[in-house]
Amino acid sequence: MDLKQQILHYYRVDEMSLREIARRTGADRKTVTRLINDFEAAIKADPDMGIDEFLAAKPKYTPRKYEPRVMRDAVAKEIDRCLKENDRRRGNGMRKQCLKNTDIHRMLMEKGLTVSYSGVCKYIRKKKSDRSGKTKDVYLRIHREPGIECEFDWGEVKLFLDGVPTTLMMAVFCFPYSKGRMAYLFHRQDTLAYMESHRDFFRDCAGVPHVMVYDNMRVAVVFDEKEKKPTTALMRLSTFYKFEWRFCNARAGWEKGNVERSVDYVRGRAFTSRVDFDDIEEARNWLRQVCIDMNAESGSSATENKPRMLEEEINALNPYPGEIGCYELSEYKVDKQSTICIKTNHYSVPDDLVGETVIVRMYSEKIVIHDKTHKKVAQHIRSYGSNEWIVDINHYISTLMKKTSAIQYSEPFHQMPMSMQVIYHKFFKNNGKEFLKLVKYVRDNNIAYEDVVDAATLIRSNGVKTFTADHFKVALQTMKSKNEPYREEQKTDEFIEIETGSEDILSQLENVMENGTKLPE
Repeated sequence: MDLKQQILHYYRVDEMSLREIARRTGADRKTVTRLINDFEAAIKADPDMGIDEFLAAKPKYTPRKYEPRVMRDAVAKEIDRCLKENDRRRGNGMRKQCLKNTDIHRMLMEKGLTVSYSGVCKYIRKKKSDRSGKTKDVYLRIHREPGIECEFDWGEVKLFLDGVPTTLMMAVFCFPYSKGRMAYLFHRQDTLAYMESHRDFFRDCAGVPHVMVYDNMRVAVVFDEKEKKPTTALMRLSTFYKFEWRFCNARAGWEKGNVERSVDYVRGRAFTSRVDFDDIEEARNWLRQVCIDMNAESGSSATENKPRMLEEEINALNPYPGEIGCYELSEYKVDKQSTICIKTNHYSVPDDLVGETVIVRMYSEKIVIHDKTHKKVAQHIRSYGSNEWIVDINHYISTLMKKTSAIQYSEPFHQMPMSMQVIYHKFFKNNGKEFLKLVKYVRDNNIAYEDVVDAATLIRSNGVKTFTADHFKVALQTMKSKNEPYREEQKTDEFIEIETGSEDILSQLENVMENGTKLPE
């Protein structure tokens, strides 16, 4: 621009020749000629404003055409692998969990491969066709206050749980002011999951936003004569937690664009680098930690104030009133197989309740069963399959005591952990009653099945050949006594007397194990 102004000054004010201007400025004569010709053309086209516009305009240059430097084979190979993984995920319906350019660049850096983000983008553009242009809309930036609003939305996540492709629903919450995010996984996008997600979010925040923002999701909105009304679940939540709600217009996702973008962002951060988990609990713990890490980020210009703003957000929330009960309450009659049928799936209850009516609390992930006196009698993990049987052998001990030959053929036995099935086949195959006594003892004393396996190893080390439930009782009690150390301040005279008596009891227990004597009840 300085050279341009100087050339025009020599030409208009000093009236120098083009040759002299080129000599004084050191510019090429062709450049001087082109600049003067453009100046004269601008004046001719617009005598009034041509001079001002030409003097203010920055010079334009033809962009250079050059071939990019060759990318290293290791980097290109890794990018190709990521693009191939994206193709696999699209084929499995996981389009929203494909690796983005930023994800690929981050993975390359984590593997020690040095490459710029622009280099990654240029390489990927060569692999894809150019996208067609779209009409751009104009959006207004909204002023936000801390703790006033929180946006909610659902997103779909496809994972491999224990090797099985599983579609899960992710409930995402986003604070527009601080961009703080939390997310939770569920099997279904139903009313119970909707309520439990809010309960968990408010508990984690230790507070409640003033206004919750929703789109037209069925779990929150009911259309009555073209009028939007809250569902019973939303009314129940808002009454308990004391928040207001706001519904977006139909097909207007930009009205809660923070959470719309957050669903994609959280899914990308959590479930692009990893899609294989042992079970849903492991996936939930992974998602929770990813959200905690995201909310603590402050390394870039976009996130440098995020922790401070999130703290302001939390401090501005309404008080947390506690947890709401998120369940459906129903009554069911126990059939002749000592089960109740809920949504085509059977869940077992104690066999002494056959023919009676029980009260069921159904949560999104569990089934809790109470008898008519409201005493808890059973609990199962909720099944989202069809015509499945979820039974517990502890509910059939009385019945199996009368039919011990049917133990190994029964469904409750086959749903026991494999370790307990092995113990039965190795030590109790010809003595089913003793096995059931052991199962009952383990249940009544809240003993882990892993401890029973360790007890079997201890008994075998003492040379016992014929196993009974009493042998396992002794071994489990011995293991428990060895695993309970006492502090020095506990060792009073009374303690020493009790300890001496305990040693005598343990000695008697060892004799029982060696001689096979039955313990007194």
